[in-house]
Amino acid sequence: MTPMVPTACHYILCVNGSRIVNKRMAMFLEGIQSKGLGIRTWALPRGEWVLDKSENPTLPSRVGRFSVDIGRVSGAQLSSVMCFHWFVLPLAVAIGLIRRVPVLYDEHDHYEINTLEGGGSRLKCRLFSLLVRWIHRICLPWVSLVTCIHMDKQTLKRHLERWQSSVLEIHNYPASVWRESGRTRSPSGKLCFVYIGCVFAEKGVGAAAEAFQLLPQDIQKNSELHVFGEGDASLIQRLRTMPGVTIHNGVTPAEFQKFTATHRCCGLALLANTPRYNLVGTNCTKLFEYLALGMPVIATRVGEFPLWIGGRRVGLLIDGDLNPQQLATQMQKLSEDDILFDQFSRNASALMSGDEMTWEHEWSRIDQTGVVNHQRKAA
Repeated sequence: MTPMVPTACHYILCVNGSRIVNKRMAMFLEGIQSKGLGIRTWALPRGEWVLDKSENPTLPSRVGRFSVDIGRVSGAQLSSVMCFHWFVLPLAVAIGLIRRVPVLYDEHDHYEINTLEGGGSRLKCRLFSLLVRWIHRICLPWVSLVTCIHMDKQTLKRHLERWQSSVLEIHNYPASVWRESGRTRSPSGKLCFVYIGCVFAEKGVGAAAEAFQLLPQDIQKNSELHVFGEGDASLIQRLRTMPGVTIHNGVTPAEFQKFTATHRCCGLALLANTPRYNLVGTNCTKLFEYLALGMPVIATRVGEFPLWIGGRRVGLLIDGDLNPQQLATQMQKLSEDDILFDQFSRNASALMSGDEMTWEHEWSRIDQTGVVNHQRKAA
């Protein structure tokens, strides 16, 4: 395999378990596009196509039942395969072997979901845990590169290295556009506590709404709670009935940045104290997006959050049991102490000012391996 300079007549095949292109996958797609390559995303026919998680609008050139093309794909040569779900990893490996191109596998959500928490009956959880581990055991030796999120004590990286030595921990740092947006903010008006992401109780959204109702009346009048995202329909319906809480559905990253440009915001990164989040607390995408925008944050003592937040003085912490009263106390503290709020904001901007804290830097580490740039020489 000889790395060569990619051209527009090559494309990457991205294999996924559903039609939803999540934030992590969207960042990979943007990296591919930055190399001038076309993209074909193939997915199992689960759900509707969701392509709006990118920093820039994703405009497909073709939309089908199983696949979506972005850029020039028809008539182009396959350069490599990327896989984003363990269930379709055997298919990705088979395509790579048949087409004689490298395979990259990104493990970012599914290992810890299926081995630590799962869902459903104990038998189902045990079955899926075994499936994940055995597919890793069988398929990883055949891939060219594995990328994974950072977990506390490199738990996931060490697991994957049992079967593949080429493993890169890739952080969910935001694209540099978030940092640039933070530098041009002119916030004013009421203090807005904001949450962006999947709306679930385990991510502290319900606790945030309950805490807001516990604030003194004078603080409630001068503050708001905004939730950006989709998720638990019953929870969202309950949130809509609460005073001072506003739900924003179908919001793109650019729309969220536009909101924060003119509002004085505090970000909420409230992961529950579960086995999963104790390991992945470092790689909470929203945390780094908040900080890049110059926001103080309130977060839970989960995983490495205390090191990032308390150690660098960019916000306040609460316990991982998501106690609404404890959260309300911290919300009130930031509401009443402008000096502390502004200091946290400056520290957040300073922390995220370096290029090493951007997705572009993380993508360059992948790019340097040659897996993305690979082109098969003509026979």
